[in-house]
Amino acid sequence: MTHRTDAAAATHPTVQEPAAGTSPTPPATRIVVVHGLGATAVSHWFGALQERYTPYGIEVVVPDLPDSQAPDLDTWLSRLAEVVGAIDERTVLVGHSLGCVSILQHLAARDDDWRLGGLALVAGFVEQVPGIPEVDHFVARETDPAGIAARTARRLVVSADDDPVVPRRLTEDLARGLDADLIVVDGAGHFLARGGFDRLAVLESVLDGWTLTGSATGRPAVS
Repeated sequence: MTHRTDAAAATHPTVQEPAAGTSPTPPATRIVVVHGLGATAVSHWFGALQERYTPYGIEVVVPDLPDSQAPDLDTWLSRLAEVVGAIDERTVLVGHSLGCVSILQHLAARDDDWRLGGLALVAGFVEQVPGIPEVDHFVARETDPAGIAARTARRLVVSADDDPVVPRRLTEDLARGLDADLIVVDGAGHFLARGGFDRLAVLESVLDGWTLTGSATGRPAVS
């Protein structure tokens, strides 16, 4: 299913607090966020996810991955294996740009009988990105999106209609491969802080459904 919204709505979340006197028991209790090329743990909207969910007892982990200006897939996979650790249906993995295919490569490389509660990928790809040859080796190995989808309860892909870094077509191909819900944000570019994305409300609206409200589908009401 595809939803459309715009950049203004995507950067201004509607925060819904749990009802007074209640202690939420969310279906997801742990979120791991994986950044992309040239980014760090404090880039863009990653810190806003920690601010949003940690007050409710949800662990939000945002690791710094090595040499993000000149990344190496195997080095990143080694670090992700350490950081992600055991996963289950109460775990959500969130990726941005190169972080998306890094998550998929991590899942494809796992040798345990894993299950995942949620996968949310922003401006992702599993094909070569024009003009960025230094990340071609991240997509050289098969990731088996259909197999990953079969083990993942909830799947979301977020794209922009005007992404200057990752062509929208590549992100939509990723959504189809994962059989994921797709949200297209008009005018959002590559979802960077310098483009106004110090938080990503359209993502938070879905994660709220996967955590704070216990929504079965996590599908947002956007227009």
